[in-house]
Amino acid sequence: MAALVEGTDYVIKPVSPNSGIVQKIVRCIETVDATNTIAITLKNKGIGPAGFIGLIGFVETTSKSVYAQEIDTTSVSAGVLTVTIPAGTDNDRRFLVLYGEGVNP
Repeated sequence: MAALVEGTDYVIKPVSPNSGIVQKIVRCIETVDATNTIAITLKNKGIGPAGFIGLIGFVETTSKSVYAQEIDTTSVSAGVLTVTIPAGTDNDRRFLVLYGEGVNP
């Protein structure tokens, strides 16, 4: 097993307005149900066509108080990210934290 080398095998980019890394928060209303889908056009959010990195999803478990991480299903086609809310509970508020490389990183 070989050790990866920074600068050759990987880079570490800070998350700041000029770093090329884009972070967006998606807040869903309290009526989101399991298996609902959300379609997000990446370029409209400043993320390049092949720049989607990933997301972290959260579900509200106690009204306006406690949020737990949940695993959403994602796909990207023609620059549109589709997020499918996992099976579980209905009528809950959800938050998604999106990460991507900017349109001109």
